[in-house]
Amino acid sequence: MKRNKAIQNFRLYTQIGVDCRYFVASIYKLCLSLEKTKRIKIMDRLLKIGFINVGHWKPNNDKIKYYLALHNLEKNVLYCFVTNGEIKYIGKTTMTLSKRMYGYQNPNTSQTTNFRVNLLIKETLENNEPIDIFILTDNGLLKYGDFKINLSAGLEDTLIYEINPIWNFSGKNKLEEDKNSNLEIATGIDPSNLTEKTSSISFNIELGKTYYNQGFFNVKVEFSELLGADKEIIEIQLGDESENIIKGYINRTANDNGTPRIMGGKTLTYWIKKNFKLGEIMNVEILSSVAIKITKKPKA
Repeated sequence: MKRNKAIQNFRLYTQIGVDCRYFVASIYKLCLSLEKTKRIKIMDRLLKIGFINVGHWKPNNDKIKYYLALHNLEKNVLYCFVTNGEIKYIGKTTMTLSKRMYGYQNPNTSQTTNFRVNLLIKETLENNEPIDIFILTDNGLLKYGDFKINLSAGLEDTLIYEINPIWNFSGKNKLEEDKNSNLEIATGIDPSNLTEKTSSISFNIELGKTYYNQGFFNVKVEFSELLGADKEIIEIQLGDESENIIKGYINRTANDNGTPRIMGGKTLTYWIKKNFKLGEIMNVEILSSVAIKITKKPKA
């Protein structure tokens, strides 16, 4: 009889254990579901006020690289990094979006915010999790009396407080963006190649017979990693008019060392011959990994 009682107790405790494990698993699933619903609701709120997806981050060997399909040259924007609907980081910039992303892509160790976020992006990508880039642009219509209000500056603190992204510091732990965070100067690039007024990455090319007549040019080796992969489409802005853009592509097989050759075709040849003389210097400004601007060499 005692044996039967022990068996009954064993079965009861076993069932209780199974029920407990089932209960805990159910609670865990419920929490995950609620968290996912919460993330979706927060993301929906951002989409409703005008945030749009303009690009993403991707691994680049042991580094990271950003890709922007839209708004490369947009200034005064709020941006956020999003993984599977979860807002990881919110920031603002007064410089062009591509230049700000370049700061995260190639941080100097003295740029604490850029360096910290770079490591977080790299870690997330190494875990095979995507990171999308969303932005909110400023249409310039928001005013208080006669004074224009900077939308990104006005919203950033509120969104960080309300959403509390895991990569942002808040409250007493908030770190002020260090003064060097917005500088796009990367280690290993000659500062003499930077345009002082914009701190943008640029280099000069002498238009010999080949470049003048063939509709392509090679990128210097020190700038190779700043541009996209082989056969990627690249936007080429011809001159200072932002509307004058043609589509070309990146060729990384033409040169033995894998450096990019920018292929612009007949349209690029026509524009060069119309605006330059043989032997003159052309300035190439890197706006993003898939966008460049070419103009005459800036005056000293």
